Order: sequence, then C-alpha cells, then structure tokens
Amino acid sequence: MSKSKRTYTTDVRKDWQDMVAETLRAIDRHSKIYLQEDKDDFHMQSYYILKQYLVNLKSWIHLHEKKLENNNE
Repeated sequence: MSKSKRTYTTDVRKDWQDMVAETLRAIDRHSKIYLQEDKDDFHMQSYYILKQYLVNLKSWIHLHEKKLENNNE
C-alpha cells in the first residue's frame, strides 16, 4: 500500500495521516463489498466500526493539536 500523498502542517496530523488514509480505504472497501457484492452484515458492521474509529481519532487529533497550541502560547 502506498503512503498518503497529503502533507500536513502539524506533527500530530503527520503522525496519523497514513492511518487515516488506510482507514478510509478500508471503509470504502467494506461499503463497496456490501453494496455491490454480497450484502453481508459483516461488511456493514465493519464500515460503522471503522467510521466511528475515524471520528474518534480525528476528535483526538483536534484536541491534541489544541493542547499543543495552548502550550506554545
């Protein structure tokens, strides 16, 4: 799998950008399989689990960035 081509201005995002990209690919894959191939509930459950993980990760990233920003003031 190739590395993410995105660049970020904070070290926090840089450390997680590949994980976010991989998770998005997994979400897309589970969605595609569910909708186009077999309607297996495993794929829909995996889609929702990964989606929630990504929401939680992005929230944590934002909070961590804010803490670092406040420490630098």
